[in-house]
Amino acid sequence: MSFNTNETLNGTDGRLWINDTPCATIQSFVLHQTNVYEDINKAGQLTKSRRVVGIELTGTISKLKIDNTMSALMQEYKNGDTPEIKLIGLMQNAKTGMMQRAVIKGVTFGEMDLINFEQKVVSKEEIPFEAEDYYYQDLT
Repeated sequence: MSFNTNETLNGTDGRLWINDTPCATIQSFVLHQTNVYEDINKAGQLTKSRRVVGIELTGTISKLKIDNTMSALMQEYKNGDTPEIKLIGLMQNAKTGMMQRAVIKGVTFGEMDLINFEQKVVSKEEIPFEAEDYYYQDLT
């Protein structure tokens, strides 16, 4: 099956918003769904069946370090608060108009390097997260 390579999606036109604020330094963004199953054994069968009993949403934000936005969020956790965090991830092909825009709600950050640097290396932040829910705002 043939296709036009210009129709493929790539990260160059990808965008991320953290609580409706554009993240200009985004390098990569991943939202991952893992289906949680329970095994079901049926009488008279040697094979097992599975039933979905839940899903887990995880991901990673990779961005250049130019400000203290993420550190300020982690400070809220340190103070005993759980901040309300919403992410919006957009992947698109500007030439064809094809896009995926996902709104991710109930985001929590479990860990983050508070200070991390290396001589003669641009500082980046790698922030893993978990989420409660997502929906596609645009899926074309």
